[in-house]
Amino acid sequence: GIQVCGGKGVIEIQAPKPPKGGAVKFTAHIYNVSGMLVRTLPLQGTEGQVAVPAGIYIVRIGNAIEKVVVR
Repeated sequence: GIQVCGGKGVIEIQAPKPPKGGAVKFTAHIYNVSGMLVRTLPLQGTEGQVAVPAGIYIVRIGNAIEKVVVR
């Protein structure tokens, strides 16, 4: 599945490699702990990064929801 990790000032998103000849396209919706949408990030490929201030975020990609801490 998709993995979401918090780093120093960034949220890193990794998706599994697609089948040969396939493409990976998804949109990450990033919310703060108050539930306010902070960023919408369309991604292509198997990984992406978004710079955000330190804090706790909820990342939704499709039906998957992950909580992540950014330092």
